[in-house]
Amino acid sequence: MASPGQFWVEVIGIAAALLTTTSFLPQALRIWRNRSARDVSLTMYLMMFAGQILWLAYGVVIGSVSLILANSTALMLVGSVLLLKLRDRAPSAAL
Repeated sequence: MASPGQFWVEVIGIAAALLTTTSFLPQALRIWRNRSARDVSLTMYLMMFAGQILWLAYGVVIGSVSLILANSTALMLVGSVLLLKLRDRAPSAAL
């Protein structure tokens, strides 16, 4: 059984994961509502996407369910913003 100290460490980790993972949701929703990702930094989201992949790999290697879940979710949110940004950068076809 885990000690009370370990329990609180896990609670802190889950709270941090919840906050950092869902922090991308407001940006994704704003882009979706405005139908524009023009003002979003492509470099920032490319770096964040790469970082999320590495955190996910780390979580898999050490077998941390909380890291795997948090970073899988964050990867989807960051990836969706990144895809919307790339979509907005693509030249539109002339009609």
